[in-house]
This record gives sequence, C-alpha cells and structure tokens, in this order.
Amino acid sequence: MEFEAAKISNTDQNSSRRSRKRYLVLHVFFRLLGATAAFTAAVLMGLNKQTSVFAGYAINASHDSSPAFKFLVVGNGIVGGYLVVSLPFVSNLMDGCILTLLDLMNMALLMGVTSAAAAVGYIGKHGNDKIGWAKVCPYYEKFCKRTELSVGASFLAFFCLLSICLVTSLHRRKQICSD
Repeated sequence: MEFEAAKISNTDQNSSRRSRKRYLVLHVFFRLLGATAAFTAAVLMGLNKQTSVFAGYAINASHDSSPAFKFLVVGNGIVGGYLVVSLPFVSNLMDGCILTLLDLMNMALLMGVTSAAAAVGYIGKHGNDKIGWAKVCPYYEKFCKRTELSVGASFLAFFCLLSICLVTSLHRRKQICSD
C-alpha cells in the first residue's frame, strides 16, 4: 500500500517537473522571439527614411514625421529591452506576480504603440477622401513598405507578450487545480 502511494507521488512529481520545464521553455521562446520582433520593429522604423521631390522641393519622410512613429520606435525599444532584461528572472519569479504584472503592462504599451502607428500608416496608405487627406504611399513607396514591416514586427511582439500572459495564466490555473 505504501509502495503504491510513493509510486503515485513520484509520478506526480515527474509530471510537475515536465510541466515546469515546458512552461520555462515556452517563456524563454516567446521572450526571445518577442524581443527580436520588438527590436526589429524599432530599428526598421528608426532607420526608415525617404526623400521625394515635389515641384522642385525635396520633402523627407522619416519616423520623425509623425509622433505615432516616434512612439513606435521608443515603445518597441522599451518592450524589447524589458523582454531581454526579464529573461534571467523567469525561473526565479515563476511563482510571483510581479513579472506577470510587468508583462501585462508591457503588452498594454505595445498594443497602444502598434495601434497608433497602424492607424497613421493606414491613413498614409489609403487616405481619407471625406476629410480631404490624400494618399501618401504612392510618393513614398519604400518608406511605406518599411513602415508596414515595422508595424507587422510590432504586432508579432505583441502576440508574443499575449502568449506569455496566456501561458502564465494556464500554468497558474493548473497549479491551483492540482493543489
């Protein structure tokens, strides 16, 4: 009887270890992928620049052209830095809620950053005839393509943070239900 109880307890411990290892691997994977995507978005937008000539005047388009694009560069830099700096703390603070709270805050920041840049990019690409805003992308094709790539990378970083939050929630739920 005691032998069977010890065997069941040992099986539960092995299952718990595998679950913890899977949790850590997913966390590290999503943090590295998210950091790479965030830094890629920041660098793409930060170095994005194009000059076009209209009626003899050279007009520049860069991330400085719009506050939303500046916000995209800075916000992605902050989130990418956070994801890299938080990597060593994943295994140490696994049971704490500070890392989860910081993940949620960075996810909210990234959602705002990406949404603002996507809205400005949409207006630049499609214009708004009702208000009289013309399309800009036909004149700045390279700039618009790089902006689209930057916003796409930022959305990828957002989904990585969302996945981190989901994995954490599921892991905690499993811990609570097993206790």
